[in-house]
Amino acid sequence: MKSLLNWPLIYGEPNWVPLEAALAPEQREDYMYMGQAGPIVLYKHRWTRRYLNVGLDGVTFFRHSDAGYEEIDRSEALDYAGT
Repeated sequence: MKSLLNWPLIYGEPNWVPLEAALAPEQREDYMYMGQAGPIVLYKHRWTRRYLNVGLDGVTFFRHSDAGYEEIDRSEALDYAGT
């Protein structure tokens, strides 16, 4: 697993491409675009309030509050976020 440093959060025009690649259309409607940290796009689940962090290349990540982002398995990321 790869651990990445913290990047500043950048807000702007929503990028839905990584989410579209990660989820079926009926699952996407439960997510809000929250911004981007380096190459990782952040989406928040509307009910669980947990984040699904998806890289521009489709890799999923978990954010540790003190250690940055860690690459995790997609199924693990989806389970955590509540999909």
